[in-house]
Amino acid sequence: MFLACITVAALLWQAPASSSNTVTVKDNEIWLRTASGERQLTHDGVPKRLPTLSPSGDSLLYVVDHPVPLNYPEEEIVVLDLSGKVLWRIAPKDATGFDHIDWIDAGRIGATNCGHFQCMYWVLDPHSGKKLQSMGGRDFVWSHNRQWLATLHPSYSCEGTPEGEGCPERDSVSFNGGNLLYPPEEVGKFDDSHSHDIGIDIGPSFAWSPDDKWVAFTDLIGPEGDWYVVILSPDGEMQRDTVPIDPDYHATLEWLDNTHLDLHASGRVFHFAIDKGAFSEVRAAKH
Repeated sequence: MFLACITVAALLWQAPASSSNTVTVKDNEIWLRTASGERQLTHDGVPKRLPTLSPSGDSLLYVVDHPVPLNYPEEEIVVLDLSGKVLWRIAPKDATGFDHIDWIDAGRIGATNCGHFQCMYWVLDPHSGKKLQSMGGRDFVWSHNRQWLATLHPSYSCEGTPEGEGCPERDSVSFNGGNLLYPPEEVGKFDDSHSHDIGIDIGPSFAWSPDDKWVAFTDLIGPEGDWYVVILSPDGEMQRDTVPIDPDYHATLEWLDNTHLDLHASGRVFHFAIDKGAFSEVRAAKH
């Protein structure tokens, strides 16, 4: 009976993790919480951070910082299975100071390091640690199917700005670290009469439609100071419509389905829709 119980317990812990499973760091060790309780997976006492379960739920990763005198720590990514067995130890080259790390899919890890204005984003192979891609920007948001990565590129143009005044923003958007697709002006030759302050300071700037055809974001265009809701597709198609108020910086965008989008701003909700290929605000009919 005792051996049978041990066998059943072992099978339970070998079962794939469910979506309700979580991993945390307590006292420098990785702990797995499942519906049946908590289990300690590591026992080496080495400080760890950023534990994340894989998409399949049958493994996890975390970061270890190895101190280096008079230099930045050397970082190592460790991949474990749910029994605590080390599957891989990855020491990425030229990718350090991770602020955030996550699984993109079974074959890719995404890691971010942010400075004051800009961030660096690395795409790494979870088996070899090889750097597959790197890019700069901010707010790296993947589509649901993990095919498209929307990136915000903040920049400023101080030329001609009176002393003591802030430099207007010339933000732009790209997909998968490629060519900039927004604003419509030719990249690198912005009309100095217009600035673009893209995104919202609180939370991610981008919201993908459920079918991943569109990514939505806000844009404050100057010098008029008009706010827009913009939808942009990975093939470069763009549509936008004005927002009837100046939203606060806690505004959020929410797709209701593939064609209906809500902007929550300043305690109000504004409805937008794609109808017969055209994108615009949906306003209540006046009686």
